[in-house]
Amino acid sequence: MQKRITFTISMTAASVLMLACGADDSDPLRGHGGTAAAGDPAAAPAAPSAAGDPALCTGREYVGYGPTKLADRRVVAQLGVNRGRVKPFGALKTELERVLGNKPASLAAADATFAAAPPRWYAEATANAVALKTAYDIAFDGCLTYVATDPKLAQAPTAASAQEACAAMARKFWSKTPAPQEIAACVDVATTGAASEPATANKWAYACASVLTSAGFLTY
Repeated sequence: MQKRITFTISMTAASVLMLACGADDSDPLRGHGGTAAAGDPAAAPAAPSAAGDPALCTGREYVGYGPTKLADRRVVAQLGVNRGRVKPFGALKTELERVLGNKPASLAAADATFAAAPPRWYAEATANAVALKTAYDIAFDGCLTYVATDPKLAQAPTAASAQEACAAMARKFWSKTPAPQEIAACVDVATTGAASEPATANKWAYACASVLTSAGFLTY
């Protein structure tokens, strides 16, 4: 009989990559080419930047066919707003193998579940319940192999050992230092959520999979 284990997925914000930007005034090309004439929209600078926010730095506008400004429909947002985007399946496949040191067998037939784009096409990845459940199953599959290679995880998790292991897994899987509440969520899975699980390896695998199906790993 299949046993259902209650688990907690801690959601975290993805790390923010700071990019500096600036207009290159040495480039004489404007719009379709050549120097812009007086009154040409291509010669007008973009809206002033917000102080201290490199995402809103002043730049140059360009005009395409129409004439239509190429940035007319571009959404301008402050740095860090467009974060937490779901990783595409192609990235998840390589990332899982990198952090776990093994390739879960269940990855092979999961492309359709994650709506993977065909070759030479791109589609923005989106989250849904089916994909999240599949991601957890795949992560659990890989985590069983992962925990089997760590002698520290040979004993059933305690509050202390789970604290240490969860902090290490989160740091490795997310490439950032986890917050105390994020570690606590993982510890809760290992010690409380999986309390009725008789197999020690499964207890650790549930905790490991919860870290791998949090926003810290599934988004960027």
